[in-house]
Amino acid sequence: MVARRQAASALGLSLAVAVLSGCGSEPNSPTVHAQLELSPAIPTVGVLTWEADVAIDSATVEFGRSPGQYEHTAPVDVADPDQPVLLLGMKADTVYYARVVADHGGETLSSDELSVTTGAVPNDLPRIEVNDRRRDDVYGGFSISCNLVVEGGYAFIYDADGDYVWWHALLDTSVEGCSRARLSFDGKYVWIGNLNNFGSEGALLRVTVDGMHSESYSLPRRHHDFAVLPNDHILYFERKSGGDAEDGSEGPDVIKELDPETGDSEELYDQSTDFADAESGAHTNYIAYVPELEAISFSMRSLSTIGVISYPNPELMLVFGGSESDFDISWNVQHGHQLTHDSLLLFNNEADASSSTPGASAALEFRYDAEAGEAEKVFEYAPGNTSFVMGDVQRLPNGNELVTFSTQGVIHEIDSDGELLREISTDPVGYVQQQKSLYGPPPPFLTE
Repeated sequence: MVARRQAASALGLSLAVAVLSGCGSEPNSPTVHAQLELSPAIPTVGVLTWEADVAIDSATVEFGRSPGQYEHTAPVDVADPDQPVLLLGMKADTVYYARVVADHGGETLSSDELSVTTGAVPNDLPRIEVNDRRRDDVYGGFSISCNLVVEGGYAFIYDADGDYVWWHALLDTSVEGCSRARLSFDGKYVWIGNLNNFGSEGALLRVTVDGMHSESYSLPRRHHDFAVLPNDHILYFERKSGGDAEDGSEGPDVIKELDPETGDSEELYDQSTDFADAESGAHTNYIAYVPELEAISFSMRSLSTIGVISYPNPELMLVFGGSESDFDISWNVQHGHQLTHDSLLLFNNEADASSSTPGASAALEFRYDAEAGEAEKVFEYAPGNTSFVMGDVQRLPNGNELVTFSTQGVIHEIDSDGELLREISTDPVGYVQQQKSLYGPPPPFLTE
């Protein structure tokens, strides 16, 4: 058969529920056959294999909680006939229905409808309590994060209802004490990193989204954060001092790029090149790739500064805050941030006396004109919550803003006027990233 899909037994999968043939009521008419199971590692991830007896030009898998009504669509790579299709975003303990929809020379072929019942969520995942004020106005989608700096813990993804759809236990892995989890650019993996605040045991863990395979990368001086590049490499930073800073002198950090396939890292940028104050300790805590600028932004907590360098040929482009700032703006201590060509959004850990809640944390936005060297604060959200370390902020594609008070375990979604739409209460969490779909590139590349 053309577009043959490997047998489920070859995957070592269990819980098969159906093998159904698709359309084709007349003899020799084209047919699509499919089988749906659950991943043995994560029972909310569906694994669908299929085959057709004609050449297929394109295909998708539609799935949802009601027969004939499908909430989600999974893409199918018809060029890779041995790759199962993973159904992501399913809630636990729920019946789901799915079908393959394929195009053959302009003719639409569909398999018969399959069904599967997802498994249970581990009972030691963090609690998630959702309090909506204007539910119709929230962005929705999925959020990815992890338990913040606890023994064991999980990396996890939950949906717009606060229901878990994916998790990976971190006990006895290299990334216990987690601070960040992200999807890879190609969507095939979840990357997880530990905080390693002043230690020398930095690591990254790459887990397939079906939970079946993982690979650990030992990066002893890496700490706090990492980012995904469009070539599926990983950006991270490490201390030049060697990791341990018992005397409190951390020194500057070096930004590096990891090739996951070879395990090799290339040095991109040494902060001491442009930031003399970094010699006494930069305490870098956040890094991001900025697609529209083809740049990398990084947060230096001890300098209350965000630096921006070009990529792939690293040269200093912009400096926000601190003694080297290109603009007349300042704040006291930051972590998460989001940069565009004319806006800087940041999580200010200790808002100054001009804030409505001095000493607490705030989300700030500055509009800037790089050519004119001008910037001004245009927005502040300071509800009185506090996260003196960590903390994150994200502008969502619909204009809403996600503000994470990490150590307090409080996440706010607000509208463009700063009105609270939703509050999530949970245990302390690492950085949080929200996205509409679990398919395709993640933020900042996915913009819808």
